[in-house]
This record gives sequence, structure tokens and C-alpha cells, in this order.
Amino acid sequence: MSKRNYCAMALILCVSLSINRSINGFAKDQGLTAEQVVAGHLKIIGSPEVLAAIKSRAFVGTSSVDFIQGMSGNMSGTSMFVSEGKKLAIVLKYADLNYPGEYFAYDGKDVSVGYMSPGQKSPIADFLFRNNGLIKEGLLGGVLSGAWPLLDLKNRQVELKCRETSVDGRRLYEIEYIPKNRLADMKIKMYFDPDTFHHVRTEYQMRIRDDMSASPGGPSSGGFILREGLPDSIYVLIENFSDFKKAGEMILPHSYTIDYSVEGQGHTFIAKWNVKAGQWDFSRTYDERIFKAQK
Repeated sequence: MSKRNYCAMALILCVSLSINRSINGFAKDQGLTAEQVVAGHLKIIGSPEVLAAIKSRAFVGTSSVDFIQGMSGNMSGTSMFVSEGKKLAIVLKYADLNYPGEYFAYDGKDVSVGYMSPGQKSPIADFLFRNNGLIKEGLLGGVLSGAWPLLDLKNRQVELKCRETSVDGRRLYEIEYIPKNRLADMKIKMYFDPDTFHHVRTEYQMRIRDDMSASPGGPSSGGFILREGLPDSIYVLIENFSDFKKAGEMILPHSYTIDYSVEGQGHTFIAKWNVKAGQWDFSRTYDERIFKAQK
């Protein structure tokens, strides 16, 4: 091969490698800013005109739950997800007397949750009720919710920190979401697929010292026992989103899972909920009572 041909091939190879290092117009070497990731994320959901026109979104489908520790059993049932403006209702129903399901709701002013039995919330319902800013901020449900904060960042007082990372061997963009009015000591991290910009995961983690709410006899069980020098309680809630496809005029996840765990004071609870969207409905007006778990 002549020196001239060798140089020409080397130049072509360099150009090809440069193109391959680019993702949707952004160079991988330089990484992306949080704003660029969010812009790519919004673009993949739907056009600005479509997003502005949709006043509500809802689906009914199936659900299942697996109790891994702290409670036992697994069961299947139905699901309903309704979002209208800032309002939200997530309903998971199971035909079980001891665990009829979950109901997380926000009417635009107050967060309410369902009870397993009179006066007794489930561990995850108690967590969401005590940390209701998570729902009020529009975070729960991710892009399934019309209140998803990334849809309206310009009107949010929030700091975003972006980096590349790996979760379970999968390369992702991680955005740490830090609202001006901190949600207690909760750390919030959102994860995005670097090729599609789909939002695939959110992690909420909180560590509390001398926490009495996680112990037997704590507020969630109707009692309150003061103890000093208690071990830290660690709360972790993880939402995963997958099976992205057309829903109306948007691209939305059709599979939604919630993993919740709490460890502390010799008490551990671990459970996983799986939700599959079936029939969708858009821009419908809903009875206000649906956004109150306790009627």
C-alpha cells in the first residue's frame, strides 16, 4: 500500500471513530450536561405541542407484589394510574384480607394513602405519607405523571448534577435532583439511557439517626417508644421504568416497578411491586374524589 493511500485510510478511520463517539449530536468524550440530558429526554417523550395539549393521562392494568422480608407472600391484582395536572392517584388492588393493596393520592394540596387495616398503613404507605414532598414535587411515577418536574424545570427551584455511571453493568446518565426546599435528608438520583434518553430509574435514599418510626411500636404501628442511641435507619425506594412504546401521542413506559426497603433497629422490610399498563386514556376530566385515598 502506498504512503498516500495509507494516510487517506487513516484519515477516514479517524473521522469514522469521531462520528461513533457522538451520541445524538453530543460528544461522549466531553459528556453531557444535565440540561442536555433533560432536553434529549423531553424530546423523546413527545413534541412540545403534544405535551402542552395533554391535560391528563391514565391507564388501567395489572399489578403484582412480592414480599421478600418483613411480610410474606406474593399476589397478583389490578392497577390504576391517574394524573391530572399536579394531582395523582396510584391504586394497586389485591384480593387479600390482610393486604388489600395500596392507594397513594395527591389532590393538589394534601397527600393521602390507603390503610391495610383501620389505623395501620403499610411500610411503603407510611414512608410516602411521612415524606409527602416526594409526591408533591411530582417525582413519584416519573414521566407517567403530568407533574413530572423535568417537564417544567424553568419554574422549579432545583439544582441538577450530572455524571456518567453504571448500574447493574448498564451505562447510564445519572442526574442528582436537589430541590431548593430539601425533601428532608433524602437523596434523589434519576437515571437515563444514554442512547435513547428514556428515564429508566429513580432512586430515593434516606438515612435517619435515632429513628423511632421504623421500629416496632413506632408511629406507623400506633405507638411511640423513645429510645436513645438507636442504630441508623436506611430507607430506599427505587422506581424502574421499561417497555417504552407509543401511548396516545407520547412515548411512555408500559412497565413500572417499585422496590422498597427499610433497615434499622433489628427490623428489615423488603418488597417489590410490578405494574403493567394496559388501556390508556388521555385528556379526560376526573372526579376529584379519585385523588383522595381516604374518602
